[in-house]
Order: sequence, then C-alpha cells, then structure tokens
Amino acid sequence: MAVTLKDVSKFEQLLSAALDAGANHIYQVEFVTTELRKYRDQARALAAKAAIEKANDLAAATGLRVVGKPISVSSYSYGGGSWYGRFRRGGAANVAQNVYQTGERGSTEGTIALGKISVTASVSMNFRME
Repeated sequence: MAVTLKDVSKFEQLLSAALDAGANHIYQVEFVTTELRKYRDQARALAAKAAIEKANDLAAATGLRVVGKPISVSSYSYGGGSWYGRFRRGGAANVAQNVYQTGERGSTEGTIALGKISVTASVSMNFRME
C-alpha cells in the first residue's frame, strides 16, 4: 500500500494511527519535495561556480592561469528524497516504528525529526591553462 501525504505536519498522526490499528512494521517511508527541479538547478549552479574557482586556484598554485571558457562540461545530479526506509534489506526499514516507540504513547508531537532533503550536483569541467 502506498500513501501520499501532502501536508507533512499530519505525518505523525498518520503514523500513530497505522501503528494503533495494528501495523507492526512500516517500510519505505520517504519524503520528497515538489520543487526538486529548482533545488537541483541551484545545486548545479553552485557546483559550476565551485569548479571554476577550483580551476583558478589550481592554476595559480602551479604558476599557470586559466585561459578562456571551459573546453568541456558535464554534470550529474542526484538526491531529492530523505533516507527513511531506503535500506529495507539492510536493516533500516523500520525506522518509523522505532521512532514511534521512543515517544510517549498517545502523544504524536515531536517524535519524528524530518530533517532536510539532500540534493547533490557534480560538475566536471576541463580548462585550457597557460
């Protein structure tokens, strides 16, 4: 069964209700953002800026200078979800159940720390140096 919850503030209430109804394992809990494209674009722009700065620093450290624009550019973006329940066979799938058990029974406030969603971009650039 899959449940899509658009109001994350209701997550703990939903989780508590499922456990109270008899569920003893909850697998594949995943948090994602609807603005993934925006955050991937930002991460890629920051990675490109860092690559240019690094090329200039490396060139300066060796007594060279970067000449012109990059000769080639490639990028890779990944992420966009949380890590709750990602490793079902690796033992971390029942995170939600364990977190619920550490909270006071009947209380649904403050038992889940949602954290942040990780979005990563890698950029590779080749430069001409003189």
